Amino acid sequence: MSERAANEMTLGELAERVAGELTAPPETVIRGVNSPADAADDEVTFLANARYEHFMATTRAAAVIVASDYEGPATRLIRCANPYTAFREAMVALYGFRRHPYEGIDARALIDPSATLGENVAVAPFVTIGPAAEIGAETVLYPGVYVGAGCRIGPGCALLPNVVLYERTVLGARVTVHAGSVIGEDGFGYATRAGVHEKIPQAGWVEIGDDCEIGACCAIDRAAFGATRIGAGTKFSNLVTIGHGTKVGRGCLFVAQSGIAGSVKIGDYCAFGGQAGVVNHLQIGDGARVGAQSGVIKDVPAGQEVQGSPAMPRKQAWRMFSVLPYLTRMRNEIKRLSAELAELKARTKGEKGR
Repeated sequence: MSERAANEMTLGELAERVAGELTAPPETVIRGVNSPADAADDEVTFLANARYEHFMATTRAAAVIVASDYEGPATRLIRCANPYTAFREAMVALYGFRRHPYEGIDARALIDPSATLGENVAVAPFVTIGPAAEIGAETVLYPGVYVGAGCRIGPGCALLPNVVLYERTVLGARVTVHAGSVIGEDGFGYATRAGVHEKIPQAGWVEIGDDCEIGACCAIDRAAFGATRIGAGTKFSNLVTIGHGTKVGRGCLFVAQSGIAGSVKIGDYCAFGGQAGVVNHLQIGDGARVGAQSGVIKDVPAGQEVQGSPAMPRKQAWRMFSVLPYLTRMRNEIKRLSAELAELKARTKGEKGR
């Protein structure tokens, strides 16, 4: 059984909220959302991936949120145009979002006198706010957060424990940064002379647009000059790295352990799978999608899906992957045929010499 929801409602109320067609008793009270396998009779579940359809015959859920054209064994349904977004609405309705446990300014925080804090800012114990920093209204800073000199944080932001903002970092409105992430650290810039790697000063900064979410333990480098920019609405999973001077467009998605080198220009609404990597100074067009563990070494046109290392168009990559299991057999067959051909040539040469 999943954690009890903060709210409860009837199936009829939920179906109305998600604009779904209900084929279950509307008066049934629901108190949570769970997986098809684990849902109890006072919880709802959803089916957005065909691989879980085998649970439909046995789920105990009060109702299953499904696509409008679903045909399967479950009969207690909420039919919707998009079951995944309907599931999201159910989660919001029943659980809501994280309620921050901090209010006011804790006496154990260290706040420079020149910093400015907006209305209803919450500062937890052991937060450090540097000179001339600006914190927008309703922002919450969890324990251990460090806000460097001259940082500007917009309204409604949440910085979870031990987040570090180096000096002059800029966050837009409603930005969430999860625990342990570092924004604005020096970019990886060195000039090598006589075998010695000499540091290049990193005089730039980082700007993050409105409504971004940065996962745990991410790192975003400041630029050598100018700004490293993350566009509005972009979302990071955990352990994502962005190199110095890179420009990321709006609404992009970065899955865990993806890494972008410096001076890359990424368009709007791009997506990067887990452990995807991009070398420096490339351009990734609007709407491009980079598959998991792909290594991008050249520009990717707008709208293209790439996969593999080095990355190539997805269909080409899958054709190549489909051949890999047979390479050993093919190699052995080529060696056998080569030996037969050499023997045939030798025999033919001998017959001509008679």
